[in-house]
Amino acid sequence: MRLRPPDWPLPRPNAIHHIVEDFLTDWTAPNAHILPLRRFLENCLSTDLRNFFAESCFLFAFTHQKLPPSCQQGYVRMQGLVGSQELRHHAVQAGLLQDYT
Repeated sequence: MRLRPPDWPLPRPNAIHHIVEDFLTDWTAPNAHILPLRRFLENCLSTDLRNFFAESCFLFAFTHQKLPPSCQQGYVRMQGLVGSQELRHHAVQAGLLQDYT
């Protein structure tokens, strides 16, 4: 924007998010501010911005081509699900892994 001439008009936005504000506004209200803003950003970015547990990321990894950002940042970088014998047994029973034993 700094390289544009002073009289250069801003481009028309593709989407607009309006919020109500006054000195009594509770900006942490989940249904009044956080959820609408998250949905607006999800539509603009064409992605899912929810946070998921490691088990959900595990399922996403096997059933979807594109993982949500929270799964990419946490689960795929080995910061989520810790492997165990019980988890492997569960994955084999669910048909997600082969039983090599």
